[in-house]
Amino acid sequence: MQRRATEPPVPVHVAKLRQRLRVRAAELGVSVGFGDGRRQTDMTLVVVSGSRRAVLTATSTLFDGLGLDVEAVRSAATPEAYEAVFALIRPKRERRSVEGERRASERGGGDPD
Repeated sequence: MQRRATEPPVPVHVAKLRQRLRVRAAELGVSVGFGDGRRQTDMTLVVVSGSRRAVLTATSTLFDGLGLDVEAVRSAATPEAYEAVFALIRPKRERRSVEGERRASERGGGDPD
């Protein structure tokens, strides 16, 4: 008999953030889906989908005022819809350094030599 792996529970603060984004998305005429980030500093991944114009117009308003950093991960288009994936990240000042985990935005501005 095989055991089924269960998804870890979503932390309450992430669940509240996702609910807030669902409400905003509905008001803006786009749909959202969620995933888990790959890094410890990621709060959540957000997939925004709808018409290309709606997605591109809604994204700044959707994430405005959350107090989180936003990083575009990817976008894709099909004849039926457009989607963009964003990582919502704890603000840089609140991130602790995690060994082996760096974002391009966290590199020093000095010479690579």
